[in-house]
Amino acid sequence: MPRLPFAAPPLAAALMMLTLPAAPAGAASFDCAQASTPEERMICSVPALDRADAAVGAAYKALMDAVAGDETARGIARGEQRAWVTRRNRACGFGPGAAAGVADPAACLDDAMTRRVRQLTALRVDPALGARLRTVTVTEGKPGARVFIQADRPEIADPAHPGAAAFNEAMQRFIAGEIRTFRTDSADLPEGMEAELLLTADTSIPAPGFISVQFLAEGVQGNGFRFAAGVTLDLTRGRSMSPEEVFGTRNWLAAATAACRTAVADMPENCTASDLQNPRNWRFEPGRGVLTLLLPGKELREIPVPTR
Repeated sequence: MPRLPFAAPPLAAALMMLTLPAAPAGAASFDCAQASTPEERMICSVPALDRADAAVGAAYKALMDAVAGDETARGIARGEQRAWVTRRNRACGFGPGAAAGVADPAACLDDAMTRRVRQLTALRVDPALGARLRTVTVTEGKPGARVFIQADRPEIADPAHPGAAAFNEAMQRFIAGEIRTFRTDSADLPEGMEAELLLTADTSIPAPGFISVQFLAEGVQGNGFRFAAGVTLDLTRGRSMSPEEVFGTRNWLAAATAACRTAVADMPENCTASDLQNPRNWRFEPGRGVLTLLLPGKELREIPVPTR
């Protein structure tokens, strides 16, 4: 991966300087009197969803305002927001290509919008970069086929932006590796048994010049499965970072272990040093790292650890 000719400040130091206001709640981001689709009517009829949609609208507007004079960034951000709405609806059982068997569409919408507010807020740390991020979907096969794969991959849409080539190459390589492993593991399945992998990505900018991506995977491969896989990159150096480098303190592992054991007090054996030191188990947001562990019962538990 190429190195860029300038150096970045330590990520931990940059994280300490960042604070972001929460997005305000209010009425839905669209006119409920004009609601015409099932998901719009559901959002307007459930107060919690109405507030969540308004928060998404406010966070999106704040990002757009932050790049008011950058028409390239605004165009990319506008297109990505529309694409996100389509992905959200599809995942929650609405519209063309909708996922089948969504148990609770309202809860799905609420979760998707909560994550989108968090993402849009984190992208404002470096708005010129945040507004240039978009999602590319890689698909192999079709639902119900012997092997079906659908993977969302973030990319910096403007190739002239510093670090774009390194980041895009890293994401392509990461996704290719996950797909290759899934195909290999699926090759020995008995005849008639389907294998399905769905990968979605949450992208955050914990500090200028850094991007943290967490991939959430679920699907079937004989049995159902879930997992999370994270990667954090220093764009200026064109390389991935370990949790130790991101936290930038000697006692980070002790603090993370204590937070983990408090969060999973009934299963402290899951808080091993090897799991906590594994970069795949972390995503980083402004002011905190989030450790994601897979617990018994296929539960993904998120454990926040302050980076300040």
